[in-house]
Amino acid sequence: MFDLPSWDSIKQKYLEFQNKLSDVASWDSIMASMRDSVSFSLSLPIWVRKVQSIINTDDKHSLGFEIIQDSQDMTLNPEIAMPAYVRLGPQLSVQETKFRQRRSKFTKRSLSKFLGIPASSIDERDVPTIAVTGSGGGYRAMIASSGYFNAMQTSGLFDCLTYVAGVSGSTWALALFYTLAEYNTVTLLDHVKDRTGIHIAYVPALIDLITKMPTDKYLLHGIIEKTYYNFTGVSLADIYGVLLSSRLMVPKNELIVDRDSLKISSQRRIVDTGAVPMPIYTAVRHEIGLTEGEQAAVDESETIERKAEIQESNKRESWFQWFEFTPYEVGCEELAAWIPTWSLGRKWASGASVETPVPELNLTLLLGTFGSAFCATLSHFYKEIRPALNDMPIETLDTIMMERDQDLKEVHPITPAGIPNYVLGLKQYLPSTCPPSLYTAKEINLMDAGMDNNLAVYPLLRPEREVDMIIAFDCSADIQDVPWLELTAGYTKKRGILGWPMEAGWPKGQDHAHDMEQLEKGGDMVGNTKEALAKVEQQKTDHKPEKGQGPAERARKTLGPVSIWTGTIEDKDTGSADDRPDTDDFANQEFKLRSPNAGITFVYCPLIPNEKVPGVDPDTSPYMSTWNFIYTNEEIDKVAQLARTNLAEGEDRIKRAVQLIYERKRAKRIEKEEAAMRLWRQNVLHSDKN
Repeated sequence: MFDLPSWDSIKQKYLEFQNKLSDVASWDSIMASMRDSVSFSLSLPIWVRKVQSIINTDDKHSLGFEIIQDSQDMTLNPEIAMPAYVRLGPQLSVQETKFRQRRSKFTKRSLSKFLGIPASSIDERDVPTIAVTGSGGGYRAMIASSGYFNAMQTSGLFDCLTYVAGVSGSTWALALFYTLAEYNTVTLLDHVKDRTGIHIAYVPALIDLITKMPTDKYLLHGIIEKTYYNFTGVSLADIYGVLLSSRLMVPKNELIVDRDSLKISSQRRIVDTGAVPMPIYTAVRHEIGLTEGEQAAVDESETIERKAEIQESNKRESWFQWFEFTPYEVGCEELAAWIPTWSLGRKWASGASVETPVPELNLTLLLGTFGSAFCATLSHFYKEIRPALNDMPIETLDTIMMERDQDLKEVHPITPAGIPNYVLGLKQYLPSTCPPSLYTAKEINLMDAGMDNNLAVYPLLRPEREVDMIIAFDCSADIQDVPWLELTAGYTKKRGILGWPMEAGWPKGQDHAHDMEQLEKGGDMVGNTKEALAKVEQQKTDHKPEKGQGPAERARKTLGPVSIWTGTIEDKDTGSADDRPDTDDFANQEFKLRSPNAGITFVYCPLIPNEKVPGVDPDTSPYMSTWNFIYTNEEIDKVAQLARTNLAEGEDRIKRAVQLIYERKRAKRIEKEEAAMRLWRQNVLHSDKN
């Protein structure tokens, strides 16, 4: 249902048109626009009828009917012949464990080249586990991530990675890298140039693709299957996914489309070999928690202790559960429950798939889920669009939104995409922290993970993955305003994860010492997005630029393009976060990297302006807006060059950090082996004496 435009808006449009009439130079563009509009209007009814006939699954001659027939073809979809079950537990899957073993052989050779160390002298157990995370940020994040990946592939660092994770726009770059780009970052950037010159919502181009072979079936089979089997409803995010796919997932030669490239599980063919890092795509589920009435109504069959646990862990508070999508499994660490990726989209009961097995839910829909920032809560959505309303008298609206902010944090004007709830019937096997809403919900609604944290750090912090170094490419909007890294610090405290560098982040204001004191006490001041976002306005004040400073000077005064921090695995961080320097003190970081108690090394690479790449500013360049979906080749080159240049400034320090991690792991292994040998000798001598 669309609202009719107000009289004021109609009048404004008329006045703008009237002004154009007085400008002779505008006539050519006006006439061209009129011709396009008339042509489109005349063609629209024909296109609508054609699309309707395509998606009609009852007509045996329609594409829709053919797609449903194909969906039960085991040759096209071999996964439908396989029974699927839920895997419970926090441990890694057997498939991922085997991948890590195979990958270590590749990373050993790559580390040898990267550090200039003979491969024969390297023990695979000493090779650092390095992971990368991209950020959200629409096309800007997709293009910049591609530029960062390109720089890493050129230097050899990319080949040393074990995992590559993404949020929103950076997941689009991952999807392309592991499919159409064939693991080559130059090809990736070339493909992006070929496909981003037309807006995703440009109807003539879209209609052309979905009404002709072979792109029609390629782009539409996912949404038609979901509509027909109706295990979950079709959402706006699903339609958005089709729009994105029509631009991003169609190769330059449209005749060579391959529907298998749309399945994330198909990426395991190359990942299985260990030749490339394992991709991790992310989305989040928004849990509101229990009201007081709902808490009182917790199942009476529970024990008193269990009931108290459930009520305590589900107080009325908004939080997000992270779901990860890999070529092997889809699942949530908080639920400790996982399903094979090839089974995504099936209906579930008591740990097994039931009813008609359906083909894997594919990227034509999932791209929309991963990037569905528009599914945010009303509160979050208003904060997104508020800067664009600065010239309007909306003080009253601001007041209303602030007064009702807590309520608005629980309202999603646009329903997120759904997948069938795979934990139905597993109540007794799920952790006590599992919200009761999942015991009965038909579907799990997922959205852009940037709603909680715009960096996909959490999946990389799973203790089972034993990640030594995380490199974060932060292409977020307002990167200095929203404390993503402070959120991560709170997350690690809550989950009892040791090793995170608590001082990581942008320089803070005067209240930082108090914040860190609360954090050390186990406080929850940065434990959720709600409280973190509340700090935004204060931080804007703290980072107010001096007069005469340009964007590059502002950025460099706070943090550079590459900063490195290392945590500790001791129970209490011996470092002082209050002494966080304005610039990266790598001498101090080297000392921490050498320590036997060193924890996770975090390399932070914010996409900030650089005087070596003039004319590119993520804050002020209009084409770098999160909501821009058209890039010229020149603009893509500029964004990618900014990413490459920024990373190059810290490349030597990153290499040095990798070397120190390797040396530390090697020294610890040798020391452990020598201690074991000494103990063995003592036991042998003791037995000989007896």
